[in-house]
Amino acid sequence: MLRLAIPALALLLAACGGSSAPGTAAETPLPQPTPETQAIALNCSWLVRSDPDLLNIAFPDEAATYWVAAVPALPGMRLRIEGEYPHSRYFSYNAYDPALRPTDAITDYQLDPSEGGNPYRSAGATQGRYVAYLKPGAVPEMREPNTIYAGSINLLNRVDLPNPVWLLIYRIYLAEGSRSGGVPLPKLTLETAGGTATPVALESCNPLPPEGLPGLVNGVIRDSSNPLPGLPFPLAPKQPQMVRFYGLPEALRQLVSNAVGFQLPLGAITGADTGGGFLSNIDNAYVTSIASRDKGSLYILRARAPSHAQRPSEAPLGAAQLRYWSICTNEFVTQRYVDCLSDFEVPVDAQGYFTLVVSDPAQKPANATDANAMAWLPWGSIYPDSVLIYRHMLPSPHFTQAVQNVPYGTPPVDVMGEYLPRIAYCDKATIEAAGSAAQAFAACAAE
Repeated sequence: MLRLAIPALALLLAACGGSSAPGTAAETPLPQPTPETQAIALNCSWLVRSDPDLLNIAFPDEAATYWVAAVPALPGMRLRIEGEYPHSRYFSYNAYDPALRPTDAITDYQLDPSEGGNPYRSAGATQGRYVAYLKPGAVPEMREPNTIYAGSINLLNRVDLPNPVWLLIYRIYLAEGSRSGGVPLPKLTLETAGGTATPVALESCNPLPPEGLPGLVNGVIRDSSNPLPGLPFPLAPKQPQMVRFYGLPEALRQLVSNAVGFQLPLGAITGADTGGGFLSNIDNAYVTSIASRDKGSLYILRARAPSHAQRPSEAPLGAAQLRYWSICTNEFVTQRYVDCLSDFEVPVDAQGYFTLVVSDPAQKPANATDANAMAWLPWGSIYPDSVLIYRHMLPSPHFTQAVQNVPYGTPPVDVMGEYLPRIAYCDKATIEAAGSAAQAFAACAAE
């Protein structure tokens, strides 16, 4: 995964300079670093922003926008984060180690306001402000309010070394008004651990890639129906199956097992690593599947739909089962998403189930429509493989069937039951001959 970090850091260093991104709320000018402090600061706050064409890597969700900050981990320093609660379904901060695994996170509803209220805790709260901190080291037994911790690097299981660079990602899902949820991007300030010395305010740079670039690549991949013929994908199993994502070594074990045709034992790669990876979000848990065109160019899945929050305060603090859920089609080698559906975009039938078909546009069944409670996503015309990712975010404690509750080594169906999608290869004619979404899946699963 370090191969991803190298080009990302190159982009970070190239991004310094510029002004507020066009089309977003104007930010209050920040103090300029002095010549003495320029040498120790990257100068820019948010350096890189996710983009469906240019920075579509690490299996992102289309409904989310990500901003990346990279700050040198100077001894005795901390990073102050000052922001306004955005208008969105969700936002959070995650810190990462050099292997791109999250070390800690703080989520919208956990942030105590410094002014006004927190609308992610109470639907009637005013849209206030908050101050948070990123500090070095591991998460302590008694953590400080509004604080996230940068973690450390474990060296040969013998010593923990501090992370040399604090990598911080700010995420917003389903923003309203602008990418940043109708408010300025948070201000970042490097200061001493006690906040006593003169701080160094990082500049409000224009994150890469620039706003306004036309989106071309993803549109072509989604809309085309001209796959490259005869390309197998040996990492895909003979029959698609939904498995829980725990971390990079476990994902590699599963892929190698698919390639050799038998299951390697748990922990066969580097032990039971459940720390995530691919810049994953601590608040999300995933089940995933891989399909290959040499085994079938259309597949279908079906599961009971969990309830999602209409207002952010409904989960995990309220009656909704999840804050958010989504389904995306992706590609393994490039780590790009092809297309995604957020929870509110997925039709649900009278029995409370959703059904999804994945194919090229030319193979889309005519009855795969919202009116028939059958969703559709594109495979991605040029790709031999299709990686399906099903996300659960911030489950309420009463939703015991959430992906987050699947222990390492436990078959997901044992915990998730009907909420775990069943999946099968199929063909257009079989689906079009069915009288309902449930009948379509039953016919495909019986083949």
